[in-house]
Amino acid sequence: MTVTATPAGPVAGAGAAAGPVTLLGIRHHGPGSARAVAAALAELKPDAILIEGPPEADALIPMAVHPSMRPPVALLVYADADPSRAGFWPFAEFSPEWIAMRFGVGADIPVRFIDLPSGHRFADLPQDEDAEDREQGTASEDDQEEQRHSEERHALDSMRRTDPIAALATAAGYDDPERWWEDVVEQRANGTFSALDSFAAIAEAMAAVRDQTRPEDEQREAYMRQCIREEIKAGRQRIAVICGAFHVPALAEIGPAAPDAKILKELPKKAKTTATWVPWTHGRLSFRSGYGAGIESPGWYHHLFTAPDLVVERWLARVAELFRAEDLMVSSAHLIEATRLAQTLATLRGRTLAGLTEVTEAVQSVLCDGYDTQMALVRDKLVIGEDLGEVPPDVPVVPLAADLAKEHKRLRFGPRPGQTEVKLDLREPNPGDKSRLLHRLNILGIHWGTLGRSQGSGTFWETWSLDWQPEFAVKLVEAAIWGTTVATAASAKSADRAANAEQLAGITDVVEACLLADLPDALDPIMTLLADRAALDTDVAHLADALPALARTLRYGDVRGTDTSSLRKVADTLVVRIALGFPPACSGLDEDGAQKMRVRMDKTHQAVGLLDDAAAIQEWHRALRLVADREGMTGLLAGRALRLLYDADKIDGDELNRRMGLALTPGVPPAEAAAWLDGVLSGGAMLLIHDPVLLGLLDRWIAGIPADTFTDVLPLLRRTFSNFEGPERRKIGELARTVGAAPVAGVAAGAEPPGFDRARADRALPVVRMLLGLGTKGETDA
Repeated sequence: MTVTATPAGPVAGAGAAAGPVTLLGIRHHGPGSARAVAAALAELKPDAILIEGPPEADALIPMAVHPSMRPPVALLVYADADPSRAGFWPFAEFSPEWIAMRFGVGADIPVRFIDLPSGHRFADLPQDEDAEDREQGTASEDDQEEQRHSEERHALDSMRRTDPIAALATAAGYDDPERWWEDVVEQRANGTFSALDSFAAIAEAMAAVRDQTRPEDEQREAYMRQCIREEIKAGRQRIAVICGAFHVPALAEIGPAAPDAKILKELPKKAKTTATWVPWTHGRLSFRSGYGAGIESPGWYHHLFTAPDLVVERWLARVAELFRAEDLMVSSAHLIEATRLAQTLATLRGRTLAGLTEVTEAVQSVLCDGYDTQMALVRDKLVIGEDLGEVPPDVPVVPLAADLAKEHKRLRFGPRPGQTEVKLDLREPNPGDKSRLLHRLNILGIHWGTLGRSQGSGTFWETWSLDWQPEFAVKLVEAAIWGTTVATAASAKSADRAANAEQLAGITDVVEACLLADLPDALDPIMTLLADRAALDTDVAHLADALPALARTLRYGDVRGTDTSSLRKVADTLVVRIALGFPPACSGLDEDGAQKMRVRMDKTHQAVGLLDDAAAIQEWHRALRLVADREGMTGLLAGRALRLLYDADKIDGDELNRRMGLALTPGVPPAEAAAWLDGVLSGGAMLLIHDPVLLGLLDRWIAGIPADTFTDVLPLLRRTFSNFEGPERRKIGELARTVGAAPVAGVAAGAEPPGFDRARADRALPVVRMLLGLGTKGETDA
């Protein structure tokens, strides 16, 4: 749409280039819009280009034509005082704004952004805002992460909330706005009208579908009009404005400046901001990433924009290449049939060319035999895509980000699109450095890599799952307060975490992280802090929680060649103090407290085993025996201590049978007996499968539970047996069917079990007969 405007007020022009201002209403991330913008700018030959975008990034526009700049990329604007308040403006190769930037810079035409400055959005929040936002500075890291994502979504949603082209496409019966644009605007042009005439038609349609605006829309559009007035006042003769089609009706009539000045006067004072370019991904452009400006099929749109001809045929060739790489059979006949089917579907639907809908249906029918599994691969790899953009090395970044870039280059270990897996041999210098880098980044909250289980021989291997996210650019800015290099920043943050740890376990976790990340500068003062806090902490629970991290560090620290001798004294002291205090700490606990202490018992048992110290193991076993033998001990903990002693060969099967017989006697409340069973049997179904005595005792105990208490005991039993594997539960069930008929412990029918003392049993019979009212033996026989 073309508008003639003067500083005093605008007048609508009659022709495509009759006035100084031409509004090009586009669809963000639209290949059809991008091609139309390129044609319109070539036809208009403007002397100024104004683009909807953050004015703070004006100085970065020339980098759009840098040889090393490869989209998808994004402009990142963040508040200097609080980098978590940030916004991203992504651009793909097929984004109309990207085309306009490159056109203007390449033709030496002034280009500027005219959206409302982000500094107003990132300004200090007023007092009546939500308390969570006001208290962001003291929020947890997870809360700040969610806050940051909310800011990003808010910025993008504010910039690109409404998609009127999609509304027009839907009204016309199209499921793809780009298909509607191509069919209605591009494919039907046939040289009869120019690209500028196309935008004039779009502007007229926008005026009809534009819905009510929000206050923020009014502020943004007021600022845009002010920018347009400035260019008119500067004497520009042909001004091209590239903005979302939704804003075209509001910018068509510039009007007087006073009303807009009044609107803008109410904005909060701008916060100081910084802008930079960051890499982006096609995956982050998709709707599933949660951004308001997302598109469903960035990979398909990129194909539409870059394919010179034969769009459907070239797309199906890419599908075939993908399938063949996955060892899936695709022949030339398949591709010919899929092409015909896609074109036939388009004809039946009255469309000029086959689009993504028709091509997808053809691929699923012909190449996938109707199944969804292979189509999921096409959607992820092609329709959405995994492209990761690149930015020039001289893009302004914080020193921490620059150091990370150097590490990427030195180690030849840079981000890649999508999720990848890497196995690192810690004995080799380069893989070892890669591991240290990933651990240091995790300390800084930049979770590029997730550590999996060890592979290969012993503990010399690490397996990492890598997934670089564009938002890590903000994390790097936030982490820059800790230092200018990855190593110094991770050291400083580790020291701060240790100093502010509320419990001893928090310090030992930091110690473990520092050793994995090889941060000796941070480790020395943290070790001093650990020794001091360990000496003063008298809470056995805190001591037990702290031991596992120390044990892992002592066991595996030698893999990296780190000196762990200073930890041994602390660990030995902890074991002695835990062993002394654990039995009393296990007494008098409620069910919830007993469950937590049981977890500590298991972790401490495993940690002591990792220490591989005979004296420490002996001290711990002594503590377990006290827990198992202590009168009045919670059944769950007594049973668990007994099981750990059995697994350590400190008691034999006969002793375990005797203890189980005592624990399951009628005098023990069923709920307490069930808790004891939970402690003994959890994680060990083989005990019941291979010991018929235990199974028989359990069977008789269950059969003897009174009906009025069985429903109370049943959930406890279910919880115990639910931890067993399915085959284990089935085997126990099969054995339980015969346990009543089979002799106990392999004793023949009618025979006395080994060790049975008949004479001793006979001495009790008169008392039993008297209690039962059966009289003497002679009277009974008579």
